[in-house]
Amino acid sequence: MTASPYLVLLETSGNQNFIFSTNKLKENIGASELTYRAGTRWVLDAVADINQTPQLRQWTNSQDLRETLRDSDLNSPIEQGDNPLEIIIATSGKALILARTEEDAKDLIRRVTQRAIAEGPGLNLSGVFVAIEDWEKDKSLDNAIRQVHQTFEETQPYRPTPDARFLRLPIIADCSFSGLPASHLEPRPDNQWLPISQVSASKRQAADKGLSRLHQIAPNLIRDINKLERKFDSEKIPWLAIVHADGNGLGQIFLNFAQCLGDKQTNRDYIQAYREFSLELDECTEAAFREAVQTIFGEFDEAIPLIPLIIGGDDLTVVCDGKKALHFTQIFLKQFEAQTEQKTVVAKIAKKQFSINRLSACAGIAIIKPHFPFSVAYELAESLIKSAKSVKQTVIKPDSKPITPFPCSAIDFHILYDSTHIDLERIRRNLRPETTTYLYNRPYVVTELDKLQSAEGHAWASQHHWNRLCDRVTRLQSDTEEGQDRDGDRSKLPSSQSHALRTALFRGREAANGQYALIKQRYSLERFAEDDEKKSLFYQSQDKGDITFHTTFLDALDAQEFL
Repeated sequence: MTASPYLVLLETSGNQNFIFSTNKLKENIGASELTYRAGTRWVLDAVADINQTPQLRQWTNSQDLRETLRDSDLNSPIEQGDNPLEIIIATSGKALILARTEEDAKDLIRRVTQRAIAEGPGLNLSGVFVAIEDWEKDKSLDNAIRQVHQTFEETQPYRPTPDARFLRLPIIADCSFSGLPASHLEPRPDNQWLPISQVSASKRQAADKGLSRLHQIAPNLIRDINKLERKFDSEKIPWLAIVHADGNGLGQIFLNFAQCLGDKQTNRDYIQAYREFSLELDECTEAAFREAVQTIFGEFDEAIPLIPLIIGGDDLTVVCDGKKALHFTQIFLKQFEAQTEQKTVVAKIAKKQFSINRLSACAGIAIIKPHFPFSVAYELAESLIKSAKSVKQTVIKPDSKPITPFPCSAIDFHILYDSTHIDLERIRRNLRPETTTYLYNRPYVVTELDKLQSAEGHAWASQHHWNRLCDRVTRLQSDTEEGQDRDGDRSKLPSSQSHALRTALFRGREAANGQYALIKQRYSLERFAEDDEKKSLFYQSQDKGDITFHTTFLDALDAQEFL
């Protein structure tokens, strides 16, 4: 190649606000579809026009897309000189493309962003490009990828937000769904007219195709958008959950991608590995999602109360029946680990980075009442996933400097009984009646303990393992004749005594242990004891040299309705 090419980054931002700005499922699904198209359909269509390769338009689903990107005839290497553009990755909301000239880079960005304004007016999509300094020099592409992401972040504060496109002068009626200025009227079955914004209209128009695309990933999802909305509005679903899952250590892998490949890797080797790693990661997430859906909801149920709003790369965001959310997420995380072990490039890169041939992920689950704002619930789920990702600082690769996380998946969750407290830091602060007493044991590790034997932090993982929570929940739900005392009382803990223990817990550790001692023999409460002597609901731990006390009992009380 006589001249070095350019690297283009097209990426959406503010996705969660765009998707969760309303509780209308039709708009949620439509917004998800528009975000997906921004990094896939619109990019490939623009490349097809510039390269004059109409075959790039012919893919119909995510698997077709991956095969198209892998096909060197359709997506030919930039150095061959056949086409002015080569796609490195194209996934939901993000694409990396090589351009032969600066004019080609600008033309691509212009075409994609103009289409975004026309078809997804509320979507925040922007593009930047940088010159690759010396194409023949090893790692020059790796440096360009760092630089183009840095350029993207630096330019964001100077760009007006999509809200600036929707001015209110002259005075315009509010949209019935979004609160944005309405652009036209939509008819209702009762012969009334609803004012609706262009943003809501574009989302609603994209919803049906979005649902069809999701149905190809998991065939037992609901096909009919109206049936789906009725399903979620029914009284049979008293709780909804926002589940947000994200891979662990992926940022560190991409930061050190060149080192993970080893020495003497050309830019072409880098592109092939980078693309294949991204595509395999996409396949892992979709396969893990399908397995979790079939395990929890059954393969032939065509009306499952679950919607994947984001699924791609290492990200998953779903809205589902709150009663199914915890088990679904646990299965998804375990399947994600298993899928990454089976992928050639993913396993190889993970082995190089973490010394273990698999990846892991964490999840935050906000369980809410159906009419609670999705946007606020998602913020809570984001805080919960940050809490779950604390395992990256606790379960680590032995003797690693700097600290390298050991592949370990974890879940943190919260059931929002009281909507006046939605800030996780405040919620958790209220669960500490004393400085060293914690009334929660979250987050919970879902990776099998035998897979963590060689990790530093194995003891912490065993204290916070998912099986520990499930064991306590099972004991709370137990209603067998076993364990009856001499007076014939059943061993199941009555709700009145559960409430008494809960109240005592919030008075402090001594009060909780006193209440426990009063009734432990009558209700066989030794099965809930956390210490070796069976005298306390708390176990002792050490945090940065300080002795702390934790209990799983309150977590089990909260989760028993949902497991």
